[in-house]
Amino acid sequence: MKIHPWQLDMLDKMTRYKGKGLVQMTGRQMGKSTFSGQAFQRLWDDINNSPIEDLKLSEGKVYGSRYYCVEPVGGSWLRMETWCLDTFGSNGSAWDKDKAPEPNARWYMNDRRFWFRNEADRIMFVLKWR
Repeated sequence: MKIHPWQLDMLDKMTRYKGKGLVQMTGRQMGKSTFSGQAFQRLWDDINNSPIEDLKLSEGKVYGSRYYCVEPVGGSWLRMETWCLDTFGSNGSAWDKDKAPEPNARWYMNDRRFWFRNEADRIMFVLKWR
């Protein structure tokens, strides 16, 4: 994913003060709220709507069972997640601290990867997003 210099500068300014927020010194009625909102929206859109550069395939274990993993590089995680929910149903919670673990779920999301119990589900995901 390519991040432009102005995006890196904006992220730096947004995170520099350790949660105390971005400090912007300008005059009143100068449109800072509008500018900040538009800049953030553009940054968000650029990061989340980038094309998928690659789909890295791997395997892993969840509760001792083999799972087939896909790690998308780029692309919209939200669109991929929504598609998985519509296609495969709700995901399991092996790593969520607020939910009880669900062994042998059809699929999981964790560590920027989608984990599928069935290799056919992973193939369907790859065909959809390649």
